[in-house]
Amino acid sequence: MNEVARRNAFAGDDPAQAIVCALLIAFAVLPFVSGNGEGPGFDFSCFWGAGTLALDGHAAAAYDWEQLHQQLLLRMPPIDQLRYPYDQIPLPFFYPPVFLLVLAPFALLPFPTAFWVWSAAKLSCWLLVIYAIRPRPGALLLALATPPVFYDVFHGQTGLLASALLGGILLTLDRRPLLSGFLIALLVFKPQFGVLLPFVLIATKRWNVIISAALATLALMLLTGASFGWDTFKAFVEGATTVSTRLQAGGGVAWYNLSSVYGLLRVAGLGYGLAWSLHMAVAAAALVWVVVLWRRNVSFALQAASLLAATPLMSPYFVIYDLPILAMALVFLMKADLDQGSPVVNRRAIRIGLSVIVVLGYAFPFVLVPVGPFMCAAVIAIIWMKCRQPDLRPDPAYG
Repeated sequence: MNEVARRNAFAGDDPAQAIVCALLIAFAVLPFVSGNGEGPGFDFSCFWGAGTLALDGHAAAAYDWEQLHQQLLLRMPPIDQLRYPYDQIPLPFFYPPVFLLVLAPFALLPFPTAFWVWSAAKLSCWLLVIYAIRPRPGALLLALATPPVFYDVFHGQTGLLASALLGGILLTLDRRPLLSGFLIALLVFKPQFGVLLPFVLIATKRWNVIISAALATLALMLLTGASFGWDTFKAFVEGATTVSTRLQAGGGVAWYNLSSVYGLLRVAGLGYGLAWSLHMAVAAAALVWVVVLWRRNVSFALQAASLLAATPLMSPYFVIYDLPILAMALVFLMKADLDQGSPVVNRRAIRIGLSVIVVLGYAFPFVLVPVGPFMCAAVIAIIWMKCRQPDLRPDPAYG
């Protein structure tokens, strides 16, 4: 196989790889059409309900679990149309108030329509970012075949949107710093995805991005307060504190659903204090590793992949549907390998990393163990392997 053929095959244009990816995608679509179990969009119900309360002039009530529940009982379609356990609807809403600026327009639509529009919009944004990183159809197939993508779409969650924003931030970091700062402001709706960004921006002295992000965040907060009332911020702080305590310390959610180091340690039987301390130690180590790598003169694609792979290790509140970010990290690694002519063994390593994400992703509902840390470890191992190579020629950031 000549070099061009190897590059095309690694990009995902190999027919055998395309067939495997297509089969994985078809398998993941089955829950949408099977008619069994919980209906799609269950988690999206809390977003839609919060949007309706905001449109009704009661945005602060979105952070009251009981009021949000009653709102959906009044507004949702009949139970026989949705296959939802109404005694469990909805999940609590504890996203920052700026997210209501996005959710309110969706509340103008009937719930089923809003769910499918929401799903199509966020998936399209994510795929556009993937294509911008590596503009090959094969890269789209490989990324789309990862199970966290379908968990996010099925439940109507926000992992794809947050991942798309973080990828967009990285792509525009140097060539369009004002746009990058604006995207950082939008990422405020899911702050655990942006924990590493301030450290990286300060370490690399990207002051224009920091300033634009601060100004854009302030503007969004002012717009939110003017649109939905300033009491919404107080309600958010109170609601988020209550939910955080319930989820992390009180066991309000099954520990295996927290696909983080903290969740893994709680499943292993560790208590709150020790599990939290060890989680923070891992997060601190990952933070130092990312900052050091961003200070080195290495490929930007490698730096971007390191930030994406380490992000799920930062917060205890990462769930399986938040992990499309790891597929994006692999696409950045594909970009680095193909642009710099890395050995075939490294390309095989990326295939192994993808296989780990696929296998663990599909195994999760059966093993009921937090798989996120293992997925992150697989991607980080690939980055570490590349860092040990003598030739790590830098490439410019994408724009």
